[in-house]
Amino acid sequence: DAPSPTSALGPREAWGGQSDPWNHSEPRCKACGRGVDRRMSGAVKVGEEVFHASCFCCSRCRQPIEGRFFQSSDDDTPGASRGSYLCQSCQPRCAKCREGLAGRRFIKVPSGSYHEECFRCCGCDRVLEDGYFEAPHNNPFEADHGAARYHCARCHAIVLQRKEDIVEARSVAAQEFNKHSNTRKFQLAWREELAPDPNQALRDLHIVPPSVKPSNGHLVSLVLDSRTGAVGVAPLEAKNAKAAVSLPYLAVVLQVLRDTGREPRFSLDPKDSHDLGGPILVKRFEPSWLAGTVVGEVLFQADYALKQLCFGDLRLPGIPSVFDGELGGGQEAIASRQWFTMKRVGVSLSPDGAVIPHVELGVEARRLQPGPRGYEDAPQTDPNDPTVRQAAIVTARFPEIAAQVPVAGELMQLARATVLAVYLLKRGCQLNDAVLRSYRPLKVPEEARYPLEIPVLVKDRSRSLVAAKQSDLARAGSMELSVQRLSKSMRGGVDLSVPLPSKKAQVETRPVPAPLLDSRAPPVLFPLFTAARAA
Repeated sequence: DAPSPTSALGPREAWGGQSDPWNHSEPRCKACGRGVDRRMSGAVKVGEEVFHASCFCCSRCRQPIEGRFFQSSDDDTPGASRGSYLCQSCQPRCAKCREGLAGRRFIKVPSGSYHEECFRCCGCDRVLEDGYFEAPHNNPFEADHGAARYHCARCHAIVLQRKEDIVEARSVAAQEFNKHSNTRKFQLAWREELAPDPNQALRDLHIVPPSVKPSNGHLVSLVLDSRTGAVGVAPLEAKNAKAAVSLPYLAVVLQVLRDTGREPRFSLDPKDSHDLGGPILVKRFEPSWLAGTVVGEVLFQADYALKQLCFGDLRLPGIPSVFDGELGGGQEAIASRQWFTMKRVGVSLSPDGAVIPHVELGVEARRLQPGPRGYEDAPQTDPNDPTVRQAAIVTARFPEIAAQVPVAGELMQLARATVLAVYLLKRGCQLNDAVLRSYRPLKVPEEARYPLEIPVLVKDRSRSLVAAKQSDLARAGSMELSVQRLSKSMRGGVDLSVPLPSKKAQVETRPVPAPLLDSRAPPVLFPLFTAARAA
């Protein structure tokens, strides 16, 4: 509650009459202790107390009080103690209007006393009836900030929120600086010069004649002789460029399938499996020799871009981050994993023998929970989990993402090459092992010093929310400042396993009615396969 008034205005009351100085029953002066002669007209009576006129003095200036006076009712009146008296000149005055406090309700605060109607918020000028907060000193958001001033709860929250927003903005700026620095140091962005050159691929694979050389990008297709099982390569018509396949990616996928019996995989995991929020992430390639290759870099950079999309560091129209309110999920900290997968696959066969792979890439998401060996998939993930909802949006709009994010387009080419490789091997096409072993995958320039450990992607978003508790206001207490930190820890990766109902199942095929190849250049043998079908 607001402090109660601490003063009273008292009138002088003249008192006189007959007095016997030896009569100890007569009143005695409160100040000097001597008897007060009732015959003296100058005696002063205040309540039950009696003073000689010359003894009734101001407690501050020590001069006799004439006229009205101020009586202190507590020990907090400046220059006076409880029960003391002050003349009108020395009585306390309002720190705002400088008028006297006597006879009016006032409020006492550490910096002084104010008439109730003068005790106002320095932000909105409303009377502070429901408690107050001392305004911060040297407040840059308000003028005349040197004097002690006071805020209502609403204005105080606004000022403190502004200060916290500045602190938060500086923190975000520091994080952005670190991210840019790490991007250069650890090569955390896709470099378009790493995309395979189709002309160089033809030379590396010793494919002749020159008439097969593509004229613009990935404009070659594999050709399958369904009778002999021989695999050839031929140029496509320019209008059919989307049907082309990347030969360098195909060669590496065939090497992976030969060595491991399964498709390439990648994951970006915390160094400490029990601490998803640790400072270091580790690149894990399957097989491990993919580290430092262009194919490995496509897997890593695609996964890293997915994390950037998830956390809002990479912004694309219509794709919210898991921190955006539209995805819901409350304000709790979560641990999840997202990874690229093939949703649907197929192969088209043209009348002239072109084999065209088709892939629908998407993203899966699961909530994680601590386990004995580190974080593992939770038994169940809520379909309304923010990471699940965001994964569904990325899946639905992946073609748009691939058109805007170059490494996503490269991942699509790698996935198409994987589908094509699995299809050909399941059809019984036989690898030329000697040529396949001699093929050297494309490497990144920093292969010898390729970093397998990188700094964790910033995944915290803090929000300082300033609020006042009603109990604090009732006793004019201090504002409560709560800092809300939203933490989203993420694991992920890329799994290019071709989704088939069983190991023996074939990749689904469908015919296309029109020829796709350039009729001016006949197919030539693709050296990674032999001419004969496997037994």
